Amino acid sequence: MLDIKFIKEHPEIVKLNLKKRFKEDKISLIDKVIKNHDSWLKLKKDSEELRCKRNQLSEEINELKKKNESIKNLIREVQEIPDKIKSLEEKQSKIYEEMQSILTQLPNILDKNVPIGKDASENKEIKKIGKIIKPKFELLNHVDLVEKRNLADFEQGTLVAGKRFNFLIGDLALLDIAIQRYAIDFLTKKGFTFLVTPLMLNRKSIAGAVNLNDFEDVIYKVENEDLYLIATGEHSLVNYLQGRTLTKLPIKLCTLTPCFRKEIGGHGVDMKGLFRMHQFYKVEQVVCCLPKDSEKIHHEMEAITEEFFTSLGIPFKVIELCSGDLGDKFARQWDIEAWFPRQEAYREITSAGNCTDYQSRKLNIKYDINGEKNFVHLLNNTMVATSRAIVAILENYQNPDRTIIIPNVLVPYMNGKKKI
Repeated sequence: MLDIKFIKEHPEIVKLNLKKRFKEDKISLIDKVIKNHDSWLKLKKDSEELRCKRNQLSEEINELKKKNESIKNLIREVQEIPDKIKSLEEKQSKIYEEMQSILTQLPNILDKNVPIGKDASENKEIKKIGKIIKPKFELLNHVDLVEKRNLADFEQGTLVAGKRFNFLIGDLALLDIAIQRYAIDFLTKKGFTFLVTPLMLNRKSIAGAVNLNDFEDVIYKVENEDLYLIATGEHSLVNYLQGRTLTKLPIKLCTLTPCFRKEIGGHGVDMKGLFRMHQFYKVEQVVCCLPKDSEKIHHEMEAITEEFFTSLGIPFKVIELCSGDLGDKFARQWDIEAWFPRQEAYREITSAGNCTDYQSRKLNIKYDINGEKNFVHLLNNTMVATSRAIVAILENYQNPDRTIIIPNVLVPYMNGKKKI
């Protein structure tokens, strides 16, 4: 969330930011949250003054007792103070909750380099990497390809769990694990620490990672428990640092987790199967750093993922999200879109975002280094969502006889198998 002090000192900047994000309907919230904060401060001051007065009256009562003078009126006044304080604190708490609710609705301040645009159609292409080779035969869609070869069972997944669930079988299951292991090794060699994290988080923690007002219909809630299934490993990684004051930065973390989402949207044969599921595996990277380093680290994280997909031999392009397509927590974000030759289209496969101090403020993650104290900057980047990477491999490495060549870097993780 944004700092209320920043909002009060720079209300016009915050309002302009909302205009750039095409969220003009929220502009009225700025004056409202400022008014709430002023009221909250006044109530807080009144409560403190009452406590001070109670202490002063207590001292006066003690002095009068020593002089054997009447304390009846003062006693009555002291006895009334706790109820007055309670009433003020109740009003203070109500205003504070309303203020926090408004703050969670206000998006992060855009980086100065973010292109202004209303939706995804105005995202900016940065570069393309890898040569696109048009196949000389008709590619089979990945659903038919893996089902005919008994490498996956989508019908049984639907039977036992519902739509968008599946069973991966044999070499395809091994390919999923091979991508996972290769991605973990890739990141740990880059200086990331690998963590095994909780797959469920309580409401406070999940709300620190995402805005539940926007994501509650995407995240699975555990019935009758204060627990949510994570939609990405980022949720657990940032909460590993929750409530900490750090004395050494940067901290580079990565994890492998299943991710659980109520995915909606997507149509056609290429949008079903492995591409859009309720459960999939993802290797995630998160970096916690000093504010002055976050722009540089953002570029570094993106470069790591570019290097990873280049090593897989999958053509891709990098785009920068425009202001209207950018999630609330991000100040800036780049996506990698892999080339899917059967679809003859680039489709999103990873995202690298800089949240600046937007998440760390909610999660209370600070640093104390060389006498400087403040909130850290948090960045996240999907290293690889294995299901989408598998589809990209099935399309880019498909042979006329429907066998699949294994990318060279994955062969050691496939026990030496070069083709499936």
